[in-house]
Amino acid sequence: MSLFQSNNLKEKRHSGILGAFSVDVIKWEPESDKEASLIVHKFEYEDFPNGSYLIVNPSQMAIFTNNMSAGNSVDSDDSGQSQVSVFNGPCKIKLETGDSRFAPFRNIGHSLTGGESAFHSTVYFINTTYMNELSWGTQAPIVVMDPEEEINVHVRAFGMFGVHIEQVDTSISAVQARKFLHKVVGTRADYTRNELVQFMRAKILEYVPDLLAKSMIDQGIGILKISTRLSEFSENIYMKLIEHFDDFGLSLDNFSFHNINAPDEDLRAINEMKIQRKRDQLEAEGTARKMDIESAARARMREREGYTYQQEQSFGVMEAAASNEGTSSTFMGVGMGLGMGVGVGGAVGAGMGNLAQATIGNVDMMQPKKTESATCHSCGASNPSGAKFCFNCGSKMTEELRCSDCGEIIVKGAKFCLSCGKRLSNVCPSCGKELAQGAKFCAECGTKI
Repeated sequence: MSLFQSNNLKEKRHSGILGAFSVDVIKWEPESDKEASLIVHKFEYEDFPNGSYLIVNPSQMAIFTNNMSAGNSVDSDDSGQSQVSVFNGPCKIKLETGDSRFAPFRNIGHSLTGGESAFHSTVYFINTTYMNELSWGTQAPIVVMDPEEEINVHVRAFGMFGVHIEQVDTSISAVQARKFLHKVVGTRADYTRNELVQFMRAKILEYVPDLLAKSMIDQGIGILKISTRLSEFSENIYMKLIEHFDDFGLSLDNFSFHNINAPDEDLRAINEMKIQRKRDQLEAEGTARKMDIESAARARMREREGYTYQQEQSFGVMEAAASNEGTSSTFMGVGMGLGMGVGVGGAVGAGMGNLAQATIGNVDMMQPKKTESATCHSCGASNPSGAKFCFNCGSKMTEELRCSDCGEIIVKGAKFCLSCGKRLSNVCPSCGKELAQGAKFCAECGTKI
C-alpha cells in the first residue's frame, strides 16, 4: 500500500499527488434503464474522506450513516444531531466523516486497521418518483358468505394501485425514508422497482381479503350487486390501507377495484336459488288470489240469499246437531255448544241461539220420560212415585222425608237439613210436611207431634 494510493476496494482511488488533496464527490445518476428502475441504491464504496461532497438530485433522497454525529437537512433550524442523516434533493452537502482529508495520512491509518476506516460511513440513495398504474389481483379466490343469498361464494378481485416514498413533505419525509430502509430494504445494496411492487402486492393480498369480506357483510351487498359499488368499495378500502402502508414508510397514492366476480358455478347456484324463490313466490301469490276470488264469490252468494258468514256457520252447526242420533243429554250438550258458538255473532247469533234452544227443547219433549219409582219396604215391589200403599202387598209406603228448601233427603228425627242447614223443628217427623204453629197432630198424616 502506497502513501498516495489505497487498495481498499471500499474506497475510491486517489492517485497521484493531486489525488492526495482531493475529496470525494458522492452522487447517483442512473445511466441505464436498469439503474433507473432501482428504488434504493447503495453507493458503490464507503468510508468517505472528511470534507467529501454529497450531491442529491431532484426526486432523490440520500440517507447518510456515520459513526460521528451529523446534521439533518430536513430540520428547519439545522439543529438535528444524529448518526443517521436524511437529505432531500436537490442539494449539495459537505460531509464531516472524521476521516483524514489527505490520502497519505488516511492510507497510513487504514494500514494499521487492515484497510478498515475507523470512521465508517455509507450513503443510500432513494428514488422518490411516483409509481402509478401498478396492477394487483387475488391469486386464490376469497371465500365469503354472500349476505343476500346466505351461501358461500368464491370471490375474485383485481385492480390498480400507486405508491411513492414521501419527499415533498419534509415534516415526515425523514421518518418515512428511515422506516422504508429499515423495514423493507434492509442491508441490500440495490432494491428494484419490481421487488417493491411484489412487496406491495403481497401486503395488499394480506389485508384486502379480510377488508373486502367485512365490507360486503357489513353493508349487506351480495356478489350480484357488487359491480355497481366498485367506486365505493375502492374508496373505503383505500382509506383503511393507508395506515397499513404508512408503517413501512410508503405512501399509498391510489387503490381501486377494476373487477370483483365469482366463478360461473357459484353464479349458477345463486341464479337457481333466485329462480326457485321466485317460483315459490308466484305460486303463493296465485293461491292467495284464488282464495280471494272464491271468498268474494261466496260473499256475493250470501248477499244475494240474504245471510251472513256467521249465520252460514250457524246453519252448518245446526245441521250437524240435527243429524246426531245420540241421547237427549248428548243432544243437549251439542245445543249448549251451539248456543255458545252463535253467541259471538252479536244480535243475529243470539237469535239463532234462542232458535236452537227452542228446537232442542221440542226435541227433548219428544223423548220418552223416565218414570220415577219407589220400592216397597215389605215386599220389595217397585211402585210409582207418590204411591201411599203398595199395589202388590197393600203395605203402607213410607215416603222419604225431603227438605222443603233444597229437596235433599232428611234423616228421620233430624232437626236441621244436612245439605242446606235449614231448621226442621216445624215439620212432621213422619211425612216431613210443614206443621202449623202449635199443632199437636200432622194435618197430612195425622201423626201425633
